[in-house]
Amino acid sequence: MALVALCSGTMIAQNDKAVAEKDVKVNYVKDFHRQVKDASDVAWWKVDSLTFKVTYLDAEKSRQAMVFNNKGTETHYFIDKQYYPAAVRDTVSHIYPKYTISDVWVRKVRGKMTYQARIAKKSGFLWWKKEKDAKLLNWEVDGKYIGASRANTDRFPNCTLGSLCC
Repeated sequence: MALVALCSGTMIAQNDKAVAEKDVKVNYVKDFHRQVKDASDVAWWKVDSLTFKVTYLDAEKSRQAMVFNNKGTETHYFIDKQYYPAAVRDTVSHIYPKYTISDVWVRKVRGKMTYQARIAKKSGFLWWKKEKDAKLLNWEVDGKYIGASRANTDRFPNCTLGSLCC
């Protein structure tokens, strides 16, 4: 499965379907608007029959995303490359030296915050790089490495709500 990079830098799986806000479950839309004020560049995606994702820029123009499903809500606060935590850069360079970091975000689920990074090996030509063997790596906010799981690119690659995504 190929991945598509949007202009904002958000990665989505090609089979995730862009949907209008009116086609999203009403309680998810209400929850998003209750939690997020002054969002711009809002885009909704249907990941599967139970899961919707919204990507947006907050009032400070920071890239964020929320994943909604019947298990709860997960929020991703994306980190600009120049601000990647040292623990993330060090872990990838020492344990996964042939991998490249695609994205790093602070992940908030049920009030608990962790860092999560998506890494992958890249192959291809100068202008066309294909990802393979993608992984999701996790850290506590204090920098302690938790572990890795294989990223399932058949679903939204940044989603981490249990077995639905990873």
